[in-house]
Amino acid sequence: MPSRTMVAGLAAGITAVSLSVRRLGRRSGATDVEVVGPLPGDEIVSHPQWQSTRATTIGVPPERVWPWIVQMGFPAYRAGWYTPYWLDRVQWGIRHHSSDEIRDDLQSLRVGDRVPDSLDLSVYFTVERVEPGRSLVLRSTRHLLPPMRSIDFTWAFVLGAVGEDATRLVIRARAWYAPRWSWLILGVPYQLGDFLNTGNILRAVKTRSERPRPAPAGD
Repeated sequence: MPSRTMVAGLAAGITAVSLSVRRLGRRSGATDVEVVGPLPGDEIVSHPQWQSTRATTIGVPPERVWPWIVQMGFPAYRAGWYTPYWLDRVQWGIRHHSSDEIRDDLQSLRVGDRVPDSLDLSVYFTVERVEPGRSLVLRSTRHLLPPMRSIDFTWAFVLGAVGEDATRLVIRARAWYAPRWSWLILGVPYQLGDFLNTGNILRAVKTRSERPRPAPAGD
């Protein structure tokens, strides 16, 4: 029989792992102020059952970052979410690549527009708020994973200037779902998926934004 010491050690290990998953599932890269502070779109899902806040600093001003944010969406129709192609294939079977360029045809969004997130267009976000150069708030009731029967989900992308030459990009997800017990099944994979996918978005937007701009023709 295992000793009390072994049982206590195992329990402590499980608790530590659970706390780590909980933290990674709810925040990464964000300061304490960013985690608790209000962001555009918070009022839409006013009592979320789950929320994550993730952030990074990008070494260019917000006007250099915004074009990458506003063009996001399912890669067959928009510029993709910039997650690695292999990850998209493994998770969702997506066969289209995210764009590595700013697309002039995708630089305008208005409140009420749909941002596709599936090939058959059955899953999508609706633009709830858009302030060019500052914030984009998307909302979905379509991103259901069994055994969820309903969900109200917002995804906010918020840019803030850091001095004259840098940007703080904060991404916040908020979700209300039913039935509540579905989180017992989906909680860990959902939160780890958010950590993985949103972390990749942050890194990809940072990398793309910080690349030197091509010289104008004729220079």
